[in-house]
Amino acid sequence: MSVSSEQPIKLDSDLSLELERLSGLTREKLVETLAESSLRLKSMEEELRGAQLENHYLRELLRLARIEKYGPASEKLCDEQLALLELEPGVSQAEIEAETERAQLKLPLRKARKPTSHPGRQELPTHLPRVEKLSPAHQSSVSAPSAETTQN
Repeated sequence: MSVSSEQPIKLDSDLSLELERLSGLTREKLVETLAESSLRLKSMEEELRGAQLENHYLRELLRLARIEKYGPASEKLCDEQLALLELEPGVSQAEIEAETERAQLKLPLRKARKPTSHPGRQELPTHLPRVEKLSPAHQSSVSAPSAETTQN
């Protein structure tokens, strides 16, 4: 979406006030304000990273607590399945084991066929006549003529 020069850009009221305040400052004050803003941004990024680490740690603690609650078979379940177990009114150990087995669906593999031995070529009956035919394509490329043996 392009902004035409005829329509003014609509800004948030807080942003408009901040722009008015900054427009009255000198170059030195602007540099100082920019440096302060940069420091605040770095501080907020560090806080965010700390909150993300804490969130990951608490999620892992919750997972371990659920595994302890539902037994060793629940270790095979993913976090979403463990969360669903929490919503169940009464979950027994047998149900957890059944769910674990169902989650790891093991399909039987096809057994490989044993290769059958080919009987090989059988001898042709001796009463059939033997006919030799010369191939014209082979006569030009080969010095000695080759013969094809065929049956009638």
